Amino acid sequence: MEKPKNILVIRRDNIGDLICTTPLLRALREHFPNASISILVSSYNVEVLQGNQDIDETFVFLKRRHDNHGYHPISVIWKRWQLKRFLRKQNFDYIILANGGWRYARKLDGKVTIGFKEKHLPNSNQPDITIPREGSGPVEEHEVSKLSRLGTLLGISLEKSLGPTYLFPDKKLVEQERQRLIARGWDPNQKTIGVHISARHSVNRWPENHFFTLLKKIAAADRVQFILLWSPGLQNNPTHPGDDEKAERLLRMLSGLSIFGAPTTTISKLIATTSLIDDLICSDGGAMHVAAALQKPILSFFGMGSIESWHPWKTPHIALRAPSCEVKDISVEEAFSGFLRLQKK
Repeated sequence: MEKPKNILVIRRDNIGDLICTTPLLRALREHFPNASISILVSSYNVEVLQGNQDIDETFVFLKRRHDNHGYHPISVIWKRWQLKRFLRKQNFDYIILANGGWRYARKLDGKVTIGFKEKHLPNSNQPDITIPREGSGPVEEHEVSKLSRLGTLLGISLEKSLGPTYLFPDKKLVEQERQRLIARGWDPNQKTIGVHISARHSVNRWPENHFFTLLKKIAAADRVQFILLWSPGLQNNPTHPGDDEKAERLLRMLSGLSIFGAPTTTISKLIATTSLIDDLICSDGGAMHVAAALQKPILSFFGMGSIESWHPWKTPHIALRAPSCEVKDISVEEAFSGFLRLQKK
């Protein structure tokens, strides 16, 4: 296979999805050190790539349902058209579709598109080179493992694409958050448990009284301190519900413990704060994958999501799920037992 001059990876979905793509990005860089490697991401997840030296250029696809980019809907359409026009001119040797997007990719006039075969679409509506979405085994495949099979189509061995996920915390933000917490009494030399209480989907939310009881039990069993993390905003936000009120109640109820609030206003802030903790307790979601990429041990609560496909990758973890597939039905006793098992890993 002739070595490509330029490659575009498309990954326009969520935080965890993009984080699970980082081992493939590193494998591409190592296998094609002289190629220009670009990636197309969404305005929602772009901060995941901050400081990533495996990428030469990052292009941002603006999504109309996300308002974090600050553009009017008409401006979004215009900027999308400009981006598409620019990407066409690059004449990419390979366009890798990390998770679908063939309809968009075909308009970019790349030489070869690579992606997963869509079961219900005719061959004329598939990437140029395809592989099945699932592996050959009976067990569901982890997202990182699935993406590694895309790399094999370019001559990259599976092992090269199965490394840990990774992030690069902003050093300035890390120091700012460190000093902010120290000023409030946090001891950087004492064990710190991060507790992320937010989840976009209701089925993934653990009740606040469960968090209250669990943290009291942990504090009674060991000398620890807690950093409470949450997505700021109002709970009735239809696209990104926030947990300001829930966090305020918990901080007030747990005021007798060594606990410090840290609303994660941006992904960069979430990454920076998570880099300061020792372990994380959270539901399945972006924060879990951030912690995994920073090699933090994790106690995670799963709802409908597949544990096999989305568990924390290559970091110590305990993943819990209730028979009902609703996080609220995971008991405090199960969570505390899981936390104790995590400490022994």
